[in-house]
Amino acid sequence: MYNQQLLTNIKSYSQELKNLLDPRVEVHEKLIQKGMILFRQQLVYNVKFSNEKVDAKVQDVTPVNVELFFDHPSNSTCTCPEQGICRHQVALFFTVLSRTQSVFLWLQEWKNHHQIADVLSTLQRGSDLLKKMPPQMEKGPEQWILRIQNAYANVSANNFYQLEEWARVCYKRLLGFAPVEREWKPLFQLFAACESLKVINSLATEPKKRAHLRSFTEQMLEEADEALSKLATTASPFAFDEYFHFLRENSHRFLEEETVFPTEFTDIYMKLWSALFKNKRDLLKEWDRLKVSMDAEHDERIDIAYIHIAILLEEDDAATRHMKELGSAIAPYALRWMKLLQNDRSKGRLNHYLPVFIDQITTFISALTRTYEQAQFTRALFQILDSNTALNLDSSLLEKVYMKLLPYSRFQYNEYLLAKHDYKKWAELQVYSKNSIDFIDRHTIEVVAKHDPAALKPLYHETITSLINNRGRDSYKRAVRYLKRLQKLYKKEKKMKQWEIYLSTLLNNTKRLRAFQEECKRGKLIIDSQNERTSFHDES
Repeated sequence: MYNQQLLTNIKSYSQELKNLLDPRVEVHEKLIQKGMILFRQQLVYNVKFSNEKVDAKVQDVTPVNVELFFDHPSNSTCTCPEQGICRHQVALFFTVLSRTQSVFLWLQEWKNHHQIADVLSTLQRGSDLLKKMPPQMEKGPEQWILRIQNAYANVSANNFYQLEEWARVCYKRLLGFAPVEREWKPLFQLFAACESLKVINSLATEPKKRAHLRSFTEQMLEEADEALSKLATTASPFAFDEYFHFLRENSHRFLEEETVFPTEFTDIYMKLWSALFKNKRDLLKEWDRLKVSMDAEHDERIDIAYIHIAILLEEDDAATRHMKELGSAIAPYALRWMKLLQNDRSKGRLNHYLPVFIDQITTFISALTRTYEQAQFTRALFQILDSNTALNLDSSLLEKVYMKLLPYSRFQYNEYLLAKHDYKKWAELQVYSKNSIDFIDRHTIEVVAKHDPAALKPLYHETITSLINNRGRDSYKRAVRYLKRLQKLYKKEKKMKQWEIYLSTLLNNTKRLRAFQEECKRGKLIIDSQNERTSFHDES
């Protein structure tokens, strides 16, 4: 039998489950029913007790591992994909409970518990009826914050490597406590993501912890994005006003609190103001507050926030002036501003900002020490600055971007030059990129040959030299094939004298390469060259 402490913990967990799950809510009722079915079919096995917890396996469609902490229910886990309390945890609870009392009796108590609450809720004084009661006791921004903080109260990770997984489990279970009403879920998700970011920041005191928690902070930004997207596309009930006010008034903490994740803190501040707080009066109030903060010694996050609010207020001159003062530090945030301005009704605003963005972003990328970081940031830039947008921008500025970011921008620059029909620069880019003509699709070669055949000459020269340097019979054959195509280009341009000089020099430099010389004879390049020379002198 169980010891007295374990019995107390089971009783505590039982009461917690009764409070969390409401039989009047269909989702909760079905959860209990499914757990009961698994329990009655005896699909819970390998039940083991240790250190105030119980482990077991549950045979469902696929077997899962369940772990219940009776003294800390929020730490309980299950390997199934469900968030929060799942049917497997309920089944294990019923299995443990059945050894001390009737599960049927527990079900009756659970249902009666809420029925009594319903009756008592109707016995109110007249003055109470005039008061607007919240739909649930735990609703309210302060209560939500307290719930979120409590979810991370007990750090159960034993080392740095487990810390991130512990945080993910805590967050996953936290979402299980979200309000049951569908329209409230994204709001709770937003609160959970914002507050989780602050909680994790307080834990990341050491560099090793910081490294292992960074991916979790990125996940919280994605969670906030998802929640904001849902909130921005649906009409918000008046009951949300209290929560929005709380977020708005406390958003400055992401700029002022000490943090080891300054970029993530700044980013979530920007997300909140871009998606939720669009009232001009609120924006002006925030801008004035930021101006005051900037008069004293302040964190760089304040500067970024000032620029962001200025963009939202369409104070473009003030924003660009401050960007120039701040320099390349704006680069990680400039991508978000570019996206924001792309969606702006006034398309000309992006052109106003672009010279500053490009100057600072390219400087920032050039200063990065790791090539994969340079490539990654360049790719992120061109995901926003797509080809359709690029063609509407100032061509000289855009070309400056492509040139400065080579070799990481070569794919985008390639498409840009083809779209502009600048085939000469396109060919130069292929030579710069060491892109052999063998690796360029036939259609592109045909298009260039049709509109500007001379542009292909440097590309043929480079490819021929490369093939000869390979020193193989197959390479020599391909070199001869390209030489004959090059000969046709020279002939079409009526520059056969230049062709003869080029071919004579090439044959002279490769006279020791017997196999190449033989391939030239088979291709009749040497004979044709002699005939051309004879013909040329005769005409003279």
